[in-house]
Amino acid sequence: MPLLGRGGGQTAAPPAEAIHAELQAATTASTPTLTPQQSGTTNRLQAVSPVNDQVVWASGVGGTYTVTTDGGQTWRAGVVPGAEALQFRDVEGQSDKVAYLLAAGPGEQSRIYRTEDGGQHWSLQFENHDPNAFYDCFAFWHGQRAITMSDAVNGRFPVIRTSDGRRWNSIAERLPAAQDGEAAFAASGTCVATQGGDLAWIGTGGATKARILATLDGGNTWKAYDTPIVQGTPSSGVITVAFRDRTHGILGGGELARPDDFADNVA
Repeated sequence: MPLLGRGGGQTAAPPAEAIHAELQAATTASTPTLTPQQSGTTNRLQAVSPVNDQVVWASGVGGTYTVTTDGGQTWRAGVVPGAEALQFRDVEGQSDKVAYLLAAGPGEQSRIYRTEDGGQHWSLQFENHDPNAFYDCFAFWHGQRAITMSDAVNGRFPVIRTSDGRRWNSIAERLPAAQDGEAAFAASGTCVATQGGDLAWIGTGGATKARILATLDGGNTWKAYDTPIVQGTPSSGVITVAFRDRTHGILGGGELARPDDFADNVA
């Protein structure tokens, strides 16, 4: 778009019709083309992780995963043995061979699996044994460094992290104290976001305040920030979070019990 101005040597403002036509053309050109895919499964898929323009992993209910290595022309689906009753609400694909699955649920239903051979075999890396914990989302910085978030238990967040992609350790004592009822929403793996090598954000709700928990040093120290997202009930708060860098991000949320209420649902 040309700059609009007045005075010698500056371009005259184009007519309104020309501006409208140009904006409409730009919008049309940027509209994505959606192509139906045959995923290889009839189970509901809940999360997706693109690795590149050829490799994409997805996961869902019934212990299901599916992967394409040819840009979506074909998909290969499977069920992780022993996880047939689980819901894989988050997935992290790292290559056509390596991927992680997070099963969300109470107690031992919260698990993390890893494959190194494209889904032929899966190893159980983490299984929650606290009946009150419910792991919602995980996010990776890069390589094998990652963080996984659970709803609060007894005033603390039982967050775990890994530095080698295999062993997960609790960092619950490093996070701010939780509010009564504070939790996250298993929003297809977007309640936790990472950026760069050490930045991470966790969105919470279900309590008096809807908050963001933030770390700038890979999870060693954290601060809590109140948000303007609708809050104050068990079904309201921050649902999804994304950041471009340490100071620019966007939050989505609202009141799940009132899906037609659009007030204070983006910040």
